[in-house]
Amino acid sequence: MRVPGSVASIVPLPPTYRGGTEEYAYQLVRRFAAHRPVEVLATTMRHTPATGAIDIGSARLELLPAREVMERPLLIGRSPRRRLREAVARAGVVQVHMPFPFVESPVTRWARRSATPTVLTYHMDANLAEASKMPGARWVTPAYRRLSAVPALERCDVVVSNSRGYAEASPVLSRFLSKVRVIRKGADPERLGLGRSTGRDRPASVPSDVQGPTVAFVGRLVPYKGVSVLLQAAEMLRRDGVALTVLIAGRGPLSDSLRAEAGARGLGNSVRFLGFVPDSEIGDLYRFANVVCGPSVGTLESSATALEEAAMCGTPVVGSDLPGASESIPNDGVRGILTPRGDAAATAAAIQRLLGSGRPASPVPFRGWDDVAREYEALFAELGAPAA
Repeated sequence: MRVPGSVASIVPLPPTYRGGTEEYAYQLVRRFAAHRPVEVLATTMRHTPATGAIDIGSARLELLPAREVMERPLLIGRSPRRRLREAVARAGVVQVHMPFPFVESPVTRWARRSATPTVLTYHMDANLAEASKMPGARWVTPAYRRLSAVPALERCDVVVSNSRGYAEASPVLSRFLSKVRVIRKGADPERLGLGRSTGRDRPASVPSDVQGPTVAFVGRLVPYKGVSVLLQAAEMLRRDGVALTVLIAGRGPLSDSLRAEAGARGLGNSVRFLGFVPDSEIGDLYRFANVVCGPSVGTLESSATALEEAAMCGTPVVGSDLPGASESIPNDGVRGILTPRGDAAATAAAIQRLLGSGRPASPVPFRGWDDVAREYEALFAELGAPAA
C-alpha cells in the first residue's frame, strides 16, 4: 500500500561507508525524514560499523546482501529484488543514486508500472575500466550502459546532475539532457566545524613533527583520484627546493602501491599517509593545510567534494579541469586553480603559486545540505509527491 508523501531512497553503499555519494545521499535522507516517511535501501558492501554511521535521522534503513564486483555492488539472490520492488510500490516518490548497476533499471521499470515518480541522481559515469584493473573491465562498461544505465534514464521522470558541463560531456547523460536538472552539492557546517573554528588547529591525525607548508589530499585511494599525479608534483617541487609536506587522508586499494611510489620518488617523510580521518577532524584538516589538492584523472566523479568543502573552509584548492568542475570549484588563481588532468607539472606550478599567495581573503560562499534538500523537495512536489 502506497504511503503518501514517502520517499524510497536507493543507495549503493550503506551509511557506515564514508564517500562522496554516501555523504550526499544520507545528508538528504536525514532532512527528508524530518517531515516525511523515508525508507532507505542500501547494500552490505563495505559495511564498516567501526567507522560510525552517517546520521540518517528517523529514516528506516534496510541493508540488502551484496558482493563487490569491479568496485560496484551486485545483489545476491531474489529476496533483495523482491524487497526493492515492495519498497517502490509503497513509495510516494523514488530516488535512486546512480550508478547502481542492474538495480536502477528494474527499479525504474517497477516505478513506471506503478506510476511512481522517479528521480535519478546521477553522480558519475560508471566507467569500470577506470575503477577496476580486473581483466575484461573495459568490455563490461558498454554492456552496463546498454542494459542498465540507459534503460533507467529512459524510464525515469527527472535526472539530477551536479553540473551542466558534466551532463553535456557524459557519453550517457548527454543523450538525456531534456530530463536533466542541475542541483549542486552542499556541505555540512557541523562536519566542517564552521563557526566552531577558524584557525589552523592541528588535527589529531596529523603527526606533531609535521612543520611548514602542507598540501592535503582527502579521498579514497583509487586510480581515478590521481594521487600519483600529486606525488609526481611533490617530487618536482622538492627538486626545485620547495619545502612542503603532503598529507594523504583516506584509504583504498592503492594504499600500498602509493606508499611504495612515494618511497621510490625519494619523498620520505615529506609524504604522510594519515589513513581514515574521522568527520570530527575533516574541517580542521582542511584549515590546517595550506593547499588542498584533488588531481582527479577520470570522470568517475562529477566534482570533487573535498575541493568544494576545502574552498568553503577558506583553503585554496588545486583540481583538474574536468567537465563542469568550474561550476563548483574556484578557478580564479587565488581561491583555486584547475589544471589539465594528469599534468603533474601544471599541478606543481599551481601548488607553488597558491603556497606563495597565502590564504584568500574570503572563502567560497557556503552552500548547505538544507539548500540542496529544499531544491529536491520542490522537485518532488512538481512531480506530484509533496510532503505529507
